[in-house]
Amino acid sequence: MYIYLFKIRVKMRGFSQAISFLRESPTRKIDAIRERLKRENRDIINLSAGQPGIPPPIEIRSLLAKQLLEERGMDLYGYTPSQGIIELREAVAEDLKRLGGIDVDPGNIVIITGGQEGMFATFMTILNPGDEVILLDPTYFGYKPIIEYFGGRIKRLALSMDEGFKIDVERLKELITSRTKALVLVSPDNPTGNIVDRDTAKAIADLARDKDFWIVSDEAYRTLIYEGEHTYIYRYAPDHVISINTFSKDPGIPGWRLGFVYGPSDAVPKLKLAAEEMTYCPPVVAQRFVAAYLRSEVRMKHLRYIIEEYRSRRDAAIEALRNYLPEARFIIPRGSMFVFVDMSRYIRDSERFAEILLEKFGVTVIPGTYFSDIYRAAIRVSFVVESIDRIREGIRKIGEAVSEYGESL
Repeated sequence: MYIYLFKIRVKMRGFSQAISFLRESPTRKIDAIRERLKRENRDIINLSAGQPGIPPPIEIRSLLAKQLLEERGMDLYGYTPSQGIIELREAVAEDLKRLGGIDVDPGNIVIITGGQEGMFATFMTILNPGDEVILLDPTYFGYKPIIEYFGGRIKRLALSMDEGFKIDVERLKELITSRTKALVLVSPDNPTGNIVDRDTAKAIADLARDKDFWIVSDEAYRTLIYEGEHTYIYRYAPDHVISINTFSKDPGIPGWRLGFVYGPSDAVPKLKLAAEEMTYCPPVVAQRFVAAYLRSEVRMKHLRYIIEEYRSRRDAAIEALRNYLPEARFIIPRGSMFVFVDMSRYIRDSERFAEILLEKFGVTVIPGTYFSDIYRAAIRVSFVVESIDRIREGIRKIGEAVSEYGESL
């Protein structure tokens, strides 16, 4: 009798099996190490962060500060509608029309507490255990654990650096089965900086309609484009696209946790419910701030400024890579914040290399293994946080690390 009770007790005391699929973000892990080294008075060059190095425009920051000081009621401190305030949803709809020429009803927009919540809410809404989701390789590392958490099965579509990471639609067709629920497209891409061109977007949209699967379109970097243009795939398959967006990159408020999703009218109430169950409503101050930013005269001026500044930093990174790592392979990113660098001529293990680079040389990068099963000797280099001089110095140190430790890695 005693043994029976003990077994029952052990069976009841435990954790969800699904939680094992969630892992600490590698960028957060590296940030924690970087903060520890900074407390030890180490100068760390940050080539790993996926957050901007330029704050939002001073005009909007000043406006918000004034509102915070003068607000006498609870409008800036209380709950908002779970779907987000109407002023912001209308401003987002106007912005999508202005930049992308697409018509999205404010009722089909859900304001979310950052892109990460948008990802979680989307797959909470569409996935059943056993459903298949196609991910590109390489692509953003955040999708895999969420898909697996909800019982999804991942298929990988390998992309080649030699082909500019272009999606081969015929090869994509070969991966689609009766269990295919979604394809995830990140454009501009993290980590490669590649952009899905219009013809490819149309072909994928046609395929989604014919085979009846979702396109999860991650548009986090849609305004950070240095050459070319962003294609809003929603235009070609509005009933099959759920688009995830964030304000972490533009206007640059990652710590304020705000973004939005948009999609067809039958999906939006479910997306709203999923987000509501996680955070109830988005941060009100961030909502007011972004609504003012999107409708301000300084918005486009600020956007032009950060694009020019980040393009200059990107070009400096490319020049430094060619100088200090002449055998490294990469494509010049047309968007986003990163260069994805194939270091296979120098190293084999990007995770071990990133550890040595941080501990011994004071430079942070993200290992390619987090993004790819193919490019395991690659690193992701961010060019938006540090100044041009520090970007160059950081890449010089990568070359130094390769010279000293490359053969052992």
